[in-house]
This record gives sequence, C-alpha cells and structure tokens, in this order.
Amino acid sequence: MMAGKYATYSTWINNKIRIANEEFENPKPILAIKPWGAQQISSVVQEAATAEVVWNTDSIVDKIREISL
Repeated sequence: MMAGKYATYSTWINNKIRIANEEFENPKPILAIKPWGAQQISSVVQEAATAEVVWNTDSIVDKIREISL
C-alpha cells in the first residue's frame, strides 16, 4: 500500500490494514511503497508493513516475490 504521510489519516488505509491482519486465516503481508522522492512516510503504514520499498518497479516486484514465498 502507498505509504505517503497522509495515509496516516485515511480510514481506507486503516481498514485495509485491519482486513489484512484480521480477516484471513493467515494474516496477509503488507508492502509499504514509499512515494517517489518522499522524505516522510506514514507511521501507521510503516508499523504495519512486512516490508518497505521505494517507488520502483524492480524493487516492488522483487519484494513481492520475496515476501510471498
């Protein structure tokens, strides 16, 4: 999920985190994607994330492959 600093205030983001953690038999991993050039990211997303990556196709795909194994 996008980890921009304004995600902290998003009900939608908080619901997605809750669903990933509570609504499945096995919790789903959360990948925090840092927006291009962002200096700050959402503390809510950062704390919930399994992993963090920068906004780059290769890093996103590589991390998805890594955490999905």
